[in-house]
Amino acid sequence: MDDGMVQLEADARKLVEDYAESGPYELNPDSKHVDKIIKALAKRKSKNGFFYCPCRMLSDNKETDAKIICPCEYHVEEIEKDGICSCDLFVSQSYKPASAV
Repeated sequence: MDDGMVQLEADARKLVEDYAESGPYELNPDSKHVDKIIKALAKRKSKNGFFYCPCRMLSDNKETDAKIICPCEYHVEEIEKDGICSCDLFVSQSYKPASAV
């Protein structure tokens, strides 16, 4: 992996960890899944210029696509409804993985 991608992954990790620390949500307790999403965020930043949510399609409309920059505009509603966002990156503080039930 080149140094640029290593740096992008570090930047993505800082973004999501800082958000989780400062907000009402936590990172998914499955660290392997979090790592996978961080790699996907870094790839999107490298290819498309922003940390676009990897579970959403880009539309080529900058205004529409701005809504899916991590943490995306949709995660709050998803977490309120399901306890977890579509990417399974951010979870509610009361979230329990299905395997733990």
